[in-house]
Amino acid sequence: MSNLRLGSPGNFDFFTSAHRISGQVETGGKPLRDILNDRSQSFLLVFDVYVSRLDDPGTIGAYAPTAYLSKENLTFVIVPEHQVRRPEMGRFASQEYEALVTLPGVEVRGDFLGPHRFDLRTFSPAALEAFVVLRDASARVAALPDVTFEGEAILVNRARIESFCLSD
Repeated sequence: MSNLRLGSPGNFDFFTSAHRISGQVETGGKPLRDILNDRSQSFLLVFDVYVSRLDDPGTIGAYAPTAYLSKENLTFVIVPEHQVRRPEMGRFASQEYEALVTLPGVEVRGDFLGPHRFDLRTFSPAALEAFVVLRDASARVAALPDVTFEGEAILVNRARIESFCLSD
């Protein structure tokens, strides 16, 4: 399967409700955010894959040269800043907020770029892309508060969000 690799891959950490999956993805020059938000593909091909459990993230439980990850079952992804498109400043992207997003078993905190003024009739997390960007973000396993993950940006799967809290 190594003949499927094109160009230089990006290294990413993918998280499900129980596992951390580290590996490389051929993005073809696109930001990973665009690939995750692409509805035409439900799986992501990942190379050089290491799997560990969230309750013991320092221990590699498995290795595989390739894996397919279900995008809908990802909880969040840690990526470098250059892997997220900067949204255009406009009606729905004009102020930075501190965000707390709760997911099954995980709390994610970071900076969210959103509308200048919130009007609940015109803005809702349901209107956001499938993977929402939080910058300068960290994720904490709720049952194990000492287990944290940090990154320049975290892409949160909107379908897995339990609560989306914003403050100035």
